[in-house]
Amino acid sequence: MTKATKLFISSLILFLFTTLCIQGAAEYDNVTGHNPAQTLIQIRRGCVPNYLCCPGKSAKDCYRTNVCIEFRCNGPNQPIGACQQATLACNCNNC
Repeated sequence: MTKATKLFISSLILFLFTTLCIQGAAEYDNVTGHNPAQTLIQIRRGCVPNYLCCPGKSAKDCYRTNVCIEFRCNGPNQPIGACQQATLACNCNNC
């Protein structure tokens, strides 16, 4: 897979996860105010197949495998619904 395909898959996953965050927020549409201190960080983990994993410092260390990815949404210094993606492991054990 090319870099463009990897970017497309990552963007698709992020889009789907952000959509879930927004749908969850729709349950509270009668709330008139927002207190940032009450915002809860949402963390989701998932196994992504055929993803490029680079555990070393060189591009020669990269290989395709199933990886454990974590999404953190509504974190400090992030707008509501914004998510960050991080690769946790180059396997899906305990993901």
